Amino acid sequence: MSKVPLLTGLLGVAMAATLGAQSGDTNPGHDPNVFLDNHRPLIQKKQKAPTSRTLSGKVVDDSGQPLANAVVTLTNGKTGEKRTFFTKKDGRYNFEDLSFSIDYEVRARYKDQQSEARKLSQYDRMANVVRILEVGDSDSKPEQTAAAPKK
Repeated sequence: MSKVPLLTGLLGVAMAATLGAQSGDTNPGHDPNVFLDNHRPLIQKKQKAPTSRTLSGKVVDDSGQPLANAVVTLTNGKTGEKRTFFTKKDGRYNFEDLSFSIDYEVRARYKDQQSEARKLSQYDRMANVVRILEVGDSDSKPEQTAAAPKK
């Protein structure tokens, strides 16, 4: 009969030691119910080269304020085809699915004012191109010099 209390006492000490050891260890990697997959090699996928590009930007006035409902015209340099976009409240525009092998020209018009033409070259290999178009007064364009009067 003396063996039963001794065995119970040893079992209690062993369980207390195990519980004490587990409660002091806060590393989740030591918990047998947690699987940390740190031994798998990282596989980096190669990204495919984009097949088309996007032109986006903002139309602003000469003070830098965005212009809503400005007309942005994109002209295809090869065919002369024109695409238009009306800017949103924040002055933003966006043209998608543009070819990498064609030159484009973009220009904005707001009321009786117009921006300078901005180029998008086929040699520019960026997939996402941003152009800010500033619309100014027609007075801001370079003046033509008048011909000298003939004598």
